[in-house]
Amino acid sequence: MNSSVTKTLLALLLALRELTVSLSPDEQVLLQDIGQQLALDPDDWDFIREELIEMIQANSALNHIYQSNKVKLDALDGRIPRELLPSLAYLEKELFGDIKEITTFDGQIKGEPNNQPNPVISLTSSILRLSNQDHTVKQLPFIQEISDYVENYRYFNTYFANPDERTTVPPSEPLIHGQTYLLLVDISPERKGIESEPTPFPDQALAQVWNDSESLPLDLVVASKDFNIDAIVKKLTLPRSGASDSIQFTVKPNLFEGRGYIQVDLLYRGYLLQSKQLAVLIIPVAGAEIPESLRPPQTATITFTTTDLLTHEKLALLPERFLTVDVQVDTRDGSTDLRFLDRTQGNQELVSYSTNLQSGLGSAIARVRQKLHSMAATKEGYQFKTQGDMKLLNTWLPQLADAGRYLYRSLLPENKGRTLGEDNGEKLRAALKPDSVIQVNPINPILGLGKTTIPWALLYERKVMTSKEVHVCEDFLHHDIDCTDCPFKDNYKVVCPHAFWGYRYAIEQLPAWTSGELSQTPSLVWQIANNQPLYINFNVWRDFRFWKNHLPKIEQLGYVKMLVAEEIMELENIWATYSSDLDIVYFYCHGGIDETEQLPYLQLSDDKISSNFLEACEVNWQHRPLVLLNGCATGDYGPDSYISLIDDFRAAGASGVIGTECPVPELFAELYAITLLKRVFRGEPLGQAMLTVRREMLQQNLNPLGLVYSLYAPYEIALARALAHN
Repeated sequence: MNSSVTKTLLALLLALRELTVSLSPDEQVLLQDIGQQLALDPDDWDFIREELIEMIQANSALNHIYQSNKVKLDALDGRIPRELLPSLAYLEKELFGDIKEITTFDGQIKGEPNNQPNPVISLTSSILRLSNQDHTVKQLPFIQEISDYVENYRYFNTYFANPDERTTVPPSEPLIHGQTYLLLVDISPERKGIESEPTPFPDQALAQVWNDSESLPLDLVVASKDFNIDAIVKKLTLPRSGASDSIQFTVKPNLFEGRGYIQVDLLYRGYLLQSKQLAVLIIPVAGAEIPESLRPPQTATITFTTTDLLTHEKLALLPERFLTVDVQVDTRDGSTDLRFLDRTQGNQELVSYSTNLQSGLGSAIARVRQKLHSMAATKEGYQFKTQGDMKLLNTWLPQLADAGRYLYRSLLPENKGRTLGEDNGEKLRAALKPDSVIQVNPINPILGLGKTTIPWALLYERKVMTSKEVHVCEDFLHHDIDCTDCPFKDNYKVVCPHAFWGYRYAIEQLPAWTSGELSQTPSLVWQIANNQPLYINFNVWRDFRFWKNHLPKIEQLGYVKMLVAEEIMELENIWATYSSDLDIVYFYCHGGIDETEQLPYLQLSDDKISSNFLEACEVNWQHRPLVLLNGCATGDYGPDSYISLIDDFRAAGASGVIGTECPVPELFAELYAITLLKRVFRGEPLGQAMLTVRREMLQQNLNPLGLVYSLYAPYEIALARALAHN
């Protein structure tokens, strides 16, 4: 269903809200008929629209308001944040109060549309089928919220100017190598500068933090390896309404010719609000000919936006991001740019440099994952054990520490940053305290969807010797994470588990946000809008040994409804019937890369789930479920097997993904999931729960496999309602 449907129906609802003269009984009956047609046959939109427009045009007052709202929605291209649209269950509660749900013979809730991919159609048809529709919409808070959004949106603008004449460089012109320009950034109701899709600035995310303030201080971060920039971080003062001042950055293209990229991020207290990537054609000399294939010379793309509300309570209770790592793959040369932004002393750039995955960093990543795989999947390791001992730890943890130290040094080599100096990450380590939240923000370039992941939990930040004498600290169980008063703290022949990032910090990896294949810019949310019972779709490869014991253990943790799919047809039925109810989508199955087509898949008992399959299902997970990928006992399973599927899960409405860095033995996978879900069901933030479970598995089981699990979601993500326990 295209955006014209959304714009037409939303313009109608907004017009009904503003209408001061009541609809006639005949007009109400016409709208009821249209609502019924929408519910029964939304694909017959052309006929329905014709009838609807005829009715609107016959009422001059309604038509005037409708056309005004349609213009505003056209400017937004119908992009309304998903969070402003309630579920049908919530709408019916608003309309009728607490009513008893009636379940039909096919398992559908009465009034719930079957396999309806467009929530605006569902909501509109429910409202129009009532009498007194114009009176009803005036009572619905979400219609007011949408109206406020449509009336008050602002844009995140970027444009270039010549420093001498202060004249704007038109987006139709390229920039010249070696020439100095001003990059101007503002937030304004006027959409201007380099053209991008009409994604507004997320004002609604800041709605509750203004108090009596007339302005808010935002951090504006600009970075590029294709341009020399006078400053990385500047302050932008956002007024409560209207336009901000223009912030100026002096930039000079150092790329001789070709397309250069600039990343611009807006943050509030370390929380990323919106990101934009500029793609700018650079020519060697003025007047150089521009091939048609390189036009337009200047483009911009919103690569991230949040629509989640930043409340005072959230900002007070949840940790600020003390370190943000921006990771950007450049498909032109295979290089990876890593930017480390340290927030312990304010937003100061700690280090910014480029490295190459085809060289040292790539081999360091592969080495860490190979060590993990050997530890997890061999009988000499933890393949058949959930309970370890010091002998096993001494066999494997020094190997992991050695590989993790090489990876740490590959990410932070000597003399790579202007402020890093001669150290090997000591400044970075000093800036971070135990339990700090590290935000990893992958930025995919416009040139391609080159996704890469780094096993951040395995970074080892202490020096370590390679020697037969190297062993695990015998006292780590008796010391805090900072190893206070530990006699072995400076002994590099002693491996300290607390020096692994995965035991020291909480790490959130924002999913690969910027795929051009998504119909809308994805938004970041921190809450799974569950009710009770909690709906879990459990997708399984039936030949696993422990899955039938796994199900009752999950059910004993709280009030849950398990929807089990062993085969593809069962999964399709569940997604069609319960797409508006799912809170967790759990894959307890195989996964990997297809040898012939080189495409990622997840494997159920009878067939594979691919990207095309997920797209064709057209699911709309309104509760923004968490996707848990518990990949067991398969040799080619890891981030490369699922990272490109995250776009598909996000398009379906998923709030995030938990994945693994390598295959996990089923015995441990089952234990880990139960231990983690127990905390999640209590309402704990997922990032904190994963950090706690990792530490528990190490301290109580002497088992380091908790390091295998990675979070591709915000640290704060949690259930809206904790589950009642039996």
